Amino acid sequence: MSSPPGSPAVGGAMTAAATEPGPSPEEPGAARGVAVDAAVRPVTHRRRRARPSDRDAPAWVEALGRVGLVAYGLVHLGIAVLAIRISDLGERDQHADPRGAIELVAAGGGFLGRWLLAAAALALVAFAVWQLRAAAVGFNWAKPEERWRKRLGAFAKAIGVLSVAWLAAEFATRLQGRRNAFQSTVDDVFAHTAGRWLVAAVGLFAIGMFVSMTYTGVRATFMGDLVPEKLPGHRRTLALVTGSLGNLTRAITFGVIGVLTTLAAWEDRPNRIGGVDIALRTLAAHTLGATMFCVAAVGFAAYFVYCVIDAYARHP
Repeated sequence: MSSPPGSPAVGGAMTAAATEPGPSPEEPGAARGVAVDAAVRPVTHRRRRARPSDRDAPAWVEALGRVGLVAYGLVHLGIAVLAIRISDLGERDQHADPRGAIELVAAGGGFLGRWLLAAAALALVAFAVWQLRAAAVGFNWAKPEERWRKRLGAFAKAIGVLSVAWLAAEFATRLQGRRNAFQSTVDDVFAHTAGRWLVAAVGLFAIGMFVSMTYTGVRATFMGDLVPEKLPGHRRTLALVTGSLGNLTRAITFGVIGVLTTLAAWEDRPNRIGGVDIALRTLAAHTLGATMFCVAAVGFAAYFVYCVIDAYARHP
C-alpha cells in the first residue's frame, strides 16, 4: 500500500533526494568552457594566420612570386633534361646547371623565348622579394623555435633565386656574358689578399646549406610551409615524396660544391671552383659514372614538381 503524499516515508525520500550529492553546477560549465576553448582555439589560430598583417608580402608580390616559384622549378626541370642528355649522349658542350637550363630556353625559343625569360626574371625577382621580407619579419605562423631556421632558409633561397633571375635577364636582353667569364672573376678574387678567405667562407656557407637541406629533406620540415587544407590525400603524399627527394638532391649538390670550393681556397687552385655542373661531373667520376646524371635528373625533376605544389599551397 502506497504512503500518502505527506507521510514521513515520502518526505524522507524527498529529503534524501534533495540532499544527495550531485554534479556541481560549476563543473559542467567548466567542462563546457574547456570544450569550447579546445574547439575555438584552432579556429582562432587559423583566423590569426589569415590576417593581412601576418602575410609575408603584399598580395600582388605574393601572387607574382608564386609564378616565380614555378619558374624556379622549371629551371630545375631544365637541369634534369640536360643531365639526361649528358648521360645518354655524353655531350661535353652542354652544362647541367641553371645557366645551361636558361641557355636551353634562349636557344630554342627565339623571340618568344626571350620574352618568356624576361617574364620569368620579373617573377623570380618578385619571389625573391617575398622571401627577403619573410626572412626579415615573416613566418609568424610558425613555431618560435622553427621561425629562425625558416628565415635563414628564406634568405638563402632569395639569394639563389636572384642569381637565376639575373641569368634570365641577361639572356632576355642578349647581354649574357661568356661562361668562362666566371673563371676570370674567380681568378681576380684569388689575386687579392683576402680573396681566398672569402672563397673559403662561400664554401663553408655551401656546406652549411648542405646540412640544412639534408635536415629539411629527411625531416620533411618543408611540409610546414604548406597549407594542409590544400593538400588532401594523395596531394600531400606527392608533396612529401617530391619535396624530400628534391631537397636531398639539392643538398648533395650543395655539399659537393662546398667541399670543392673550400679545397680550392685551401690549395690555392681557383680552377677547381664550379657550380652544379662541376658538382655533378665530380659525383659521376667518383660514384656511378653516367648513371649519376640520371639519378640527379630524377631528383631535380622531383623538385620541379614540388615547386609547383609549393606555389599552389604555400602559406601566405
